[in-house]
Order: sequence, then C-alpha cells, then structure tokens
Amino acid sequence: MNPGLEVRCLLKRQLRPAWAEIDLDIFEHNIREIRRIIGPRPTIMAVVKANAYGHGAAECALVAEQLGCSLAVAVVSEGVDLRRAGVKAPVLVLGYTPPEQADVVVRNDLEATVFSLDVIRALSVAAARHCKWAKVHVKVETGMGRLGLVPGPALSTLVAQAAGLPNLKVAGVFTHFAAADSDAAYTKAQFGTFEEGIAAIERIAGRGVVRHASNSAAIMDFPETHLDAVRPGIVIYGYYPSDTVSREARVLPPLSLKCRIAHLRPALAGETIGYGRTYRAGSLLLVATLPIGYADGYRRALSNKGHVLVRGVRAPIVGRVCMDQVMVDVTGIPGVCTGDEVVLLGSQGQETISVDDLAAEVGTISHEILTGIGERVPRIYKRGDKWYTRDRETGERLAVEMA
Repeated sequence: MNPGLEVRCLLKRQLRPAWAEIDLDIFEHNIREIRRIIGPRPTIMAVVKANAYGHGAAECALVAEQLGCSLAVAVVSEGVDLRRAGVKAPVLVLGYTPPEQADVVVRNDLEATVFSLDVIRALSVAAARHCKWAKVHVKVETGMGRLGLVPGPALSTLVAQAAGLPNLKVAGVFTHFAAADSDAAYTKAQFGTFEEGIAAIERIAGRGVVRHASNSAAIMDFPETHLDAVRPGIVIYGYYPSDTVSREARVLPPLSLKCRIAHLRPALAGETIGYGRTYRAGSLLLVATLPIGYADGYRRALSNKGHVLVRGVRAPIVGRVCMDQVMVDVTGIPGVCTGDEVVLLGSQGQETISVDDLAAEVGTISHEILTGIGERVPRIYKRGDKWYTRDRETGERLAVEMA
C-alpha cells in the first residue's frame, strides 16, 4: 500500500503540499517498551507537553490513555486542550500555575505543581467554590535550579498549609534531574536530596503520596529512581536523551516530515541561488524548490549544509533556507519531476535522515527540532491500517483511504 497519492489529494484540499506523518502504532510500541523496562508497578506519566513534542498532543494522549498512562503537560492551556479532546486520564501541569488560573485548573480536573502558598490557597478556594478537590504535586528542588523548594522549613510549611486547607489534596511529590543523561554522581546526589524531601512530606501529609522523579534518561539508567511513577518524554517519541544513555528501550521514531517538489529549474554555472547569494553553481545544476521553510521548523542553520531525500537519494540544500521555501540540488537523480515526494525527516529507499542528524547539523538537541515543527504543517496519523487527519477549523477527524 502506498498512501502517497491519497495524501496528496487530501493536502490539495488543505492547500499545503507539506506535511508530517505520525505512526501511532510506533508511539504505542515505544510506551510498551518503557513498560517492559520498568515492570508492572510504576505508573507511566507520558509527557505530552509542547504538542507532544510536535507529534500532536491530543492523538498521542489518547493512545497513552488507552495504555493506562497518566499524562503531563507544561502549562494549564495544554491540559485544557486535552480535556476538550476527550482525554479523561489524570493530567499534571508540570510548570508554574498562576493563582488566577486556579479556577480553570479545578474546572478541568487538572493536577497542579505547587511550591508557593498563594497558589495552594487559590486552588483551595476554587475547589471549594466548585465542590471539588484540587489535587497538587509538591515540587522539590534538588539541584535543577528552576522551580521548587529545597527540603527544609519552607517546604515543611508549604505542605503543612496544604494539608490543612479545605478541598485540597497533596497527591504527589516530585523533582527533576538535571543531568541523568550525563552525570551519574550528580543524579544520585539529587535523588538523595529528594528522599529527604519525601520523608519530610510524608511526616506531614502521610504516606500514599505519589513519588516521581525519573525522566527518560533515569528510566533507563537509574532504576532505583522509578518509585511510584516515571515521566518519559523524548524516549516515547523515538529518541534518546544523549549518546551515553542505555539503549535497552528499543524505541523508534513515529514522525516523518515530508513535502512535494513545487518547481524544477536549471541553474547555469555561475548563477547564485537564494537570499544573500550564498551559493554559486559551479556547473549546470537542476534545482528543486520545496514548499517548506524555517517558519515550519525546518531550521535556517541547515542552509548550504543540510540534505533531503528525493527518490531515495540524498540531495543537498543549496542556498539559504527561506521562511517558506528550500532549494535543493537534484542534479543526476534519475526521473525526478515536479510533485515527487521529498523526505526531510524519515526514511526513503535505503536512506534515512533522523532528528538526531538534523540536531547535530545545527548544534542543538532532538527535542528542539521536534517541538519546532510548526502548527501550519498538517499532521497525518496512522493507526492500524487507517490514515487520518483533523480538520483545522472544526477538529473533525478526516479519514484518508489507502490505495
């Protein structure tokens, strides 16, 4: 089966010959790999912030929910979006929740990260107003240097206040490792500090509080940190946090980024291509223009050094990556023509371009490449033998019939 022609027809309706394909069966496989590693006890709290690392938060969250996962997002609005998409699983907001958003948190049954008295008080008031319970997770600062309270009087005071407020439940306690993918000694020291925080909290709030610390790297390399729940992020999207992390989880990338050749033209020897005239043809070239650019997340830093796949052949980028277009050298690729499918991320024939490849080219990490794929790039999902997308305006699920 080849979805190419059907995908093209769909994208004509959406007026965009560039798209991302996400295989949700692969995403499910990756979550099952995490379950295989951690065993049956800890909960998997799938991190679907930043639009599920560019993969589509609602679709990934619904798959994770089916597998018994709870979920984590970065900001309140991301949690609200999941509820609007029909997600019923517990959702923790990992970042800062302003007191004025307490009502939204309670109405949408979200769980909030807390480390200040004004937030827990606002949540208590909102929960009482709606005759609900507000669930909070206390953030313990152990060496990341971002959010949270170090074990000590301030932490104990916060927990004591929370435990005494009406309609408020201390449901969890967590920390975040700064270097689990690169510094074992520091990670172990952080975990020791976290255990101090857990002990202090349990003395006040009692046992039964969900304890969680493990990110993707710690899941694989520090099993002692698995506790009651783990928070896999980049690994469920098919990539490892660093080159040194264990590869025990056999994960695969669910996402491919593709477009179609919009235009072909010859460039004579001596002609320059693109903004700033940074590329000059040394001989007669055949240049393909692609309808995708840095506004879609295809990084400008790939100018004159990145590659794409055309008919299974690596084709170099020539000239600067533009906001909406990219030019590539397709000289010598047999049979190339307008409308051919081009792979910017993913596999074609025997060749593959991975997110790690692009990240290495521009000096960043895979997380930034994935989360940078723009909203104007349509996502097309595969589940079983079915392909579908969502209408941009109505959110309606549109089936793509396979040829």
